[in-house]
Amino acid sequence: MRVVLTRHAAGDVAEACSHYAGIDPELGTRFADDVGAVIERILMFPNGAPPVDGFDGLRRVRMRRFPYGFFYQHTDAGDLLIVRVLHSRRSLVTALDVEPG
Repeated sequence: MRVVLTRHAAGDVAEACSHYAGIDPELGTRFADDVGAVIERILMFPNGAPPVDGFDGLRRVRMRRFPYGFFYQHTDAGDLLIVRVLHSRRSLVTALDVEPG
């Protein structure tokens, strides 16, 4: 099983890494390390995260040390697609530009 990041998800991660590295380079490194840990957790337990209400097939796993959530879903090819990586204060509806349903 592969984990694939959408263009938006990759941008979300890059933006957050840059933000934290701007505060302290070590903090940026810790964020990047935690991203890897979350991806490993998703691979180990792909159905372990709870489904997101109103978004068919979408699941969310939270980072342990940073206020971000990884929103992902299974693809028909058997991969795990990370759709967005959002700060906990961001609206998923706004970020996806869709109506839940």
